[in-house]
Amino acid sequence: MAPSCSLATIDSSNIGFKLLQKHGWKEGTGLGISEQGRLEPVETYLKNDKLGLGAEKLQVKKPHSNNKEARLAKKKKKMQELEKRLQEKEFERAFCREFWPDNV
Repeated sequence: MAPSCSLATIDSSNIGFKLLQKHGWKEGTGLGISEQGRLEPVETYLKNDKLGLGAEKLQVKKPHSNNKEARLAKKKKKMQELEKRLQEKEFERAFCREFWPDNV
């Protein structure tokens, strides 16, 4: 990735420049109560990959689990959750049928 940096000062026609001036900022001074902040805009670059911000620093590979027992346990848990949701839905339908038999 070839970053295209932009460290130029903000033009006076820029909306951000106008907003800063409206709130008391003077050109050539830093931001903050003691004017200690940065004097130039934050460096920007074009990001073309589909990784999140900061991902190029992390790039940690997650170990692939080949443990058959762990995969089966996960699948079993998922099936139990599905079965529980289906039972709850059936209970709800039976409850509605009891009070409103024509609507269900």
